Amino acid sequence: MRAEKRWRISPFMLSILAIWFIANLISQFVFISLHGSPYDGIAMLSSLGWVYYVVIAVELLLWVWFFGYLIFKTLKHISQNDSSNEIGKLTTTAKSSFST
Repeated sequence: MRAEKRWRISPFMLSILAIWFIANLISQFVFISLHGSPYDGIAMLSSLGWVYYVVIAVELLLWVWFFGYLIFKTLKHISQNDSSNEIGKLTTTAKSSFST
């Protein structure tokens, strides 16, 4: 039998990305409700100095990972759908009845 490699992607990175995204939305919502206009994220991040580049790098890595994850899942889904239509890969049990 062929040993099949199983890729298990931890939901930890998805959780980090979701928390990051929702925190950004909530902070923007609170700022708009208090001041009437959105804050300037670039000016705020650039006030951090060199840490600005670290924050941008981390966020870019998260988004690259997320899109890579989506592409991986899509390709895996497409390849599974194609292989399920091959001869000999029946999804249901074939039954035959003979009358004698």
